Amino acid sequence: MHNMIFQLSNEIIESDDFLYEEELYDNFVGVIADYVNGDIDRNAAISELIISLTPYGIIYDPTEQSIIFKEGFKEAFFKDRYINLKKYISKLTLEEFCGNADSFSLYRIKKTIEDKYGTYIYFGDGYITFDEFARNMKEEQKYYFGSAIDYHF
Repeated sequence: MHNMIFQLSNEIIESDDFLYEEELYDNFVGVIADYVNGDIDRNAAISELIISLTPYGIIYDPTEQSIIFKEGFKEAFFKDRYINLKKYISKLTLEEFCGNADSFSLYRIKKTIEDKYGTYIYFGDGYITFDEFARNMKEEQKYYFGSAIDYHF
């Protein structure tokens, strides 16, 4: 399966400073991904991300290649997952909880909290899941896009 890594920064990212797939070989490939591919249509990848995030409240400027997560983004983004998490936990039995940590019930709960194989953000000098980024980013702050890299897991 495939997903994406997007480079974001608080400052404009010059093309010379874009993240390259080779920079992910040491700590992303083999840990999360089987391989990465930087030879993709960056603008199309960013457009797909923007389309998926629009319902939660963003402002995208294609000229600046920037995104602002509007106030309330976090709650809108996580609302359905929070509702599902409560439902999944309420159905979890003690036997499932004590059993195999890779059981479907526990996997579904973990994925609802943080999707390890979802979209990643390369921010600063490392990668984090989009879920972690969304929980820690500042709403109403402008972020700038750098590269977009496909990954396979």
